[in-house]
Amino acid sequence: MTEVIVTLRAPSLTAFGRSLTAVIHEPYAKRLAATQARAEQNLHKTIPDLTVIWRYRIVADGFDIVLPTADVPLLTRVPGVTKVWPELTYHSLAVKFSRVSRTVALDQGPAVIGADKLWGADLTTAGNGMKIGIIDDGVDAKHVYFDPSTFSYPAGFPKGLTSATTPKVIVQRTFAPSEPVYKYASTPFDPSENGSFHATHVAGIAAGDHNTADGALFLSGVAPEAFLGNYKALTIPTPGFGLDGNSGSLAAAIEQAVEDGMNVINLSLGEPEVAPSRDFVVKAIDGAAEAGVVPVIAAGNEFDEYGYGGINSPGSAPDAITVAATTDDGTIADFSAAGPTPVSLTLKPDVSAPGVGITSSLPVNQEGPFGELSGTSMATPQVSGAAALLMERHPTWTVEEIKSALVSTGNPVHDENGHEVSVLREGGGLIDLVRADNPLIFDSPTSITFPVNGGTVPVNLTDAGGGAGSWQVEAVTQRPYPGVTISVGPTVTVPGRISVSATVSASAANGNATGFVLLTLGSDTRRIPFWVEVNHPLLRTEPSVKLTHPGVYTGTTIGGESKVSRYRYPVSNDIAYRGPEVVYRIHITHPVANFGVAVISGQAVPHVVFAGDENHLTGFAGQPFDLNPYLDTFGSSRPVAGAVLPTPGNYEIVFDTRSNVFAGPFTFRYWVNDTKPPSIHVVSTRGGAITVAISDTGAGVDPTTIRATVDGHGSGAQFKDGRIVIPARSGPHLLIVTASDYEELKNMEDVSPIKPNTAILKRTVTVH
Repeated sequence: MTEVIVTLRAPSLTAFGRSLTAVIHEPYAKRLAATQARAEQNLHKTIPDLTVIWRYRIVADGFDIVLPTADVPLLTRVPGVTKVWPELTYHSLAVKFSRVSRTVALDQGPAVIGADKLWGADLTTAGNGMKIGIIDDGVDAKHVYFDPSTFSYPAGFPKGLTSATTPKVIVQRTFAPSEPVYKYASTPFDPSENGSFHATHVAGIAAGDHNTADGALFLSGVAPEAFLGNYKALTIPTPGFGLDGNSGSLAAAIEQAVEDGMNVINLSLGEPEVAPSRDFVVKAIDGAAEAGVVPVIAAGNEFDEYGYGGINSPGSAPDAITVAATTDDGTIADFSAAGPTPVSLTLKPDVSAPGVGITSSLPVNQEGPFGELSGTSMATPQVSGAAALLMERHPTWTVEEIKSALVSTGNPVHDENGHEVSVLREGGGLIDLVRADNPLIFDSPTSITFPVNGGTVPVNLTDAGGGAGSWQVEAVTQRPYPGVTISVGPTVTVPGRISVSATVSASAANGNATGFVLLTLGSDTRRIPFWVEVNHPLLRTEPSVKLTHPGVYTGTTIGGESKVSRYRYPVSNDIAYRGPEVVYRIHITHPVANFGVAVISGQAVPHVVFAGDENHLTGFAGQPFDLNPYLDTFGSSRPVAGAVLPTPGNYEIVFDTRSNVFAGPFTFRYWVNDTKPPSIHVVSTRGGAITVAISDTGAGVDPTTIRATVDGHGSGAQFKDGRIVIPARSGPHLLIVTASDYEELKNMEDVSPIKPNTAILKRTVTVH
């Protein structure tokens, strides 16, 4: 069985751009319900053995379904179905755990971002009436940081599992997938050792009660008077990652949070980006923003591994506020992921907030009641709380206006040497709520991603209160960039529009030109971050060989061109390939799970890119590294590259070399849509040995993954000619053999299930 998402032709309720509460009760809602009922009938008629798990009508129009894997191709024939979306897996984004070591906690967030300056006398504007939905692994509603004694349920609440709600945590809902079955999956809090802890910490940062004592430590959330909604969408234990959730469950949680009336949703979670056009959670998040709910999402924690271009999904969602992490003093966290988004190539993150060593609530069974965590997970709820404060104080502001206020008023974020970091690391900067509370102007878009090699982007400016009139305008790059010019008119009258242009000369070196459009009125300055990719691809000038079908091929880099030396995005270790390369091109005609190549002999190193552009890798999977966190070689260099959930189109596989010394013949295997593990069979138990055949017709068997034990003892058997031979004494033995194919190296943690391209044989054999 397979779980996928299908969307239908009719627009969702958010398409109407009016009060969601009103729209839900209008005639269109009834027509949409009737349309969905007919579509569901058609689905069952075409595929009788199909189960609907979740229904979407607000942030999207469609269903999450489970059906026989063999019947998935039939979905596109069902009347009303317009698109089939794959299921991805997501996990939380905390990177470090430690016990409390501070004596003052307010300076970890509320005071750094100026939240305490907005609370007002007696906390009258500290988030009162605002509702923050925590879409995560389950909040411990009984925690002392969420003491409900001074709260009362707002009208229409509690909701969900009301026996578990409190006047502070006013919604309790769970969103477990259909498989696997887990005893705590449908409980709002998982008390097991490897269960809920992350959401409790996140919720405390966003809205923990004011002046909650932990010994001599006094804590407060950013919006201490706000209500919390617990939307537990990470529900299944996963080795090394805590609780995980899939696309369908996360989208269902987003949908329900919007319908419940949450003002802000916090998603401190993520996975490596796939094409947003195949990422249903990105669609759901943008739908929530369209419905008037502010989505705030973690950027990711992989800068030290992947460098620029490591933004996670769903932080790549255009309408979300994507958050980077800093220290308390405004220095960028070394782990905080940097833009651009690796597949869609847009400027992210949007803003920064404290996310290093943040003290907040932890369940008692997770070294609580308080402790420190670090990660963009911790920075994100700072911004969620900030958005709630602004929404209370400015109830007419739209989602984009709140985002604009936070982005344009940010403070510079610095590196360890005191220099301001690239906007691809900080976005608009460290949020400053005092200025964001009085932004003077709103700008749309809130940041500028120029077309590759420049172009013109219009920016609309409106009066946010006190901002009408003539502003001085200037475009400033963060670093000198020969050959790149950013131009904009010297003045603008607000309300009005500016046109910002980037001009890139043919001689400009490949790279990132970043900076800010500065708008100044008297002593007030507002900043709009921009990014232009300077990209003069060399691959399009090289000859290529077309691959028409999967299989094993031979080639040579001797005599190849030597034009391309670097590949991005992500940048990773920025290794230079100064030797000759050869290029193969492929065409993907329809959505597939994956494709890839593995060099099985020779010194060539593969990279997979969008056609003709070495500066547009197919994301994380396009690099020659082991990306599977469940393999013991995770992070190591391997001559295997590909794409996960690629969109149909043209791609190129470049086999490159570090220098001329490594040029020579090589052999590689090419595969498409390999979702099956190798086959493992015992072929002989005679002659004092166990002979096991291992084969794979797709990506091919990866010899480095083969593990064999006899009665619990490693065999050390070598893989040769498709077999391993294990010496063994006569008699019965417990044999366990594990093997993966090369695609498993490309299966990032968002590929479900865990290690789908790994086979395990476990049986008792008798040696004669």
